[in-house]
Amino acid sequence: MVQFDSNPGLHELEFVAFDVETTGLSPVANRLVELSGVKFKLGEEKFETFSTLIDPEVSIPAQVTAIHGITDEMVEGAPTFKEACIDFVNWSGADAVMMAHNAPFDVEFLRVNLARAGAPCPRNYVVDTLTISREFLRETKNHQLKTVVEHFNLPAGDYHRALADSIHVQGVFKCMSKEYQLSRWEDLTVNGFVSAFDYDRFAESSMASLSERTIEIVESIREVISNSASMRMEYQGMYKSTRTVQPTALIHSRGNMYLTAFCKRAQAERTFRVDKISKVQALTSQL
Repeated sequence: MVQFDSNPGLHELEFVAFDVETTGLSPVANRLVELSGVKFKLGEEKFETFSTLIDPEVSIPAQVTAIHGITDEMVEGAPTFKEACIDFVNWSGADAVMMAHNAPFDVEFLRVNLARAGAPCPRNYVVDTLTISREFLRETKNHQLKTVVEHFNLPAGDYHRALADSIHVQGVFKCMSKEYQLSRWEDLTVNGFVSAFDYDRFAESSMASLSERTIEIVESIREVISNSASMRMEYQGMYKSTRTVQPTALIHSRGNMYLTAFCKRAQAERTFRVDKISKVQALTSQL
């Protein structure tokens, strides 16, 4: 993680406001359909943008399309999450301070998808504008992004599209930093507005909740992944089954550990709770 040598002024820092649109609320069970960001500095009008639709490789539920307007036809031929997430992290840069409105949601989707892609997770700091809003805008009816935008009389524009919401986040942060005299890095950290975009720091707590037997299974799966091999496993989902899979990644989210793998029976990628895997056997042949 980038460490600041002192207590820099916020005008010295580069920020990346970002937003995701998805097929649902679970970063493990659901997929990204759009990822956007706005790179800016306080006191400057100019900014850079990153924006891409993402092919979730599954159908987008109609009730979700009704919210953000993104259809299956729109994402056809778009990059997959692997390309999009890696490109976004590279574009953002290691030194930028990232931010989002309700940052844990957007951050967790990006963290999980980077892990699923086998890519390293960034170590950038993250500012949550929702937390700032809750601290200072106590008279508003709620702290939704649209409400905060209207409070500061910012241009309305669109909502629930990733680039539009990223621009809104940039605007409200600029307004709040000026209105509430947030001028130095310490003004954000001492008030609890900053967290770490760090996937690995949750690994230990996720493993701690697993039984000794499940930890042994995790280690066996890691060995299979390192050998680019396939395996047979017994899995207790809605019913007990034996599956042959080629594991691609072990991921953790919200205190649980999951296996992402290509399932021979489904002929598609599937995600499994590792605490529901009772037995694994490495295979010498590929799927």
